Amino acid sequence: MRIIIQPVTDGFELCARLGLVFAPLKDLSGKAIYAVLRGSPSAKAGLKARDIVFAADKTRLDSIQHLVFSDRRPSELNLRVFVARYFTVASIAVRVCPEPYRSIEDIVTEASRLVAARPATPIVYTYARPPFEFAGFTMARPSRKRRRA
Repeated sequence: MRIIIQPVTDGFELCARLGLVFAPLKDLSGKAIYAVLRGSPSAKAGLKARDIVFAADKTRLDSIQHLVFSDRRPSELNLRVFVARYFTVASIAVRVCPEPYRSIEDIVTEASRLVAARPATPIVYTYARPPFEFAGFTMARPSRKRRRA
């Protein structure tokens, strides 16, 4: 099995076996996820739109044109991802079956439909660190007790 990243239109790229549509991204060494196709291994792993994939199995994603896996048993791909909704970098395991989750023609058709339905304005992803209350973090207050000497 091969995982091939192929161009769709206007700089968008499709990774059919993972079910990811990548948006054109400048000034970063990763690929921004524009859409995750329904029922795909990436959707099952929890990847969402606006996440940024930096590496697959410790290899930069920019330098990968295709990855080769087993045709007989499921393979696991470890992706290094910036998870935008949590504002953190995580390692996410994607389990890829030897057979495509749908026919390749259906996958390409759905990806083309999603790219064609995008707004006419250019896509600009901006990321800002969320406030602590929004992210669910609580700051611990320092103790007011003094240490005895």
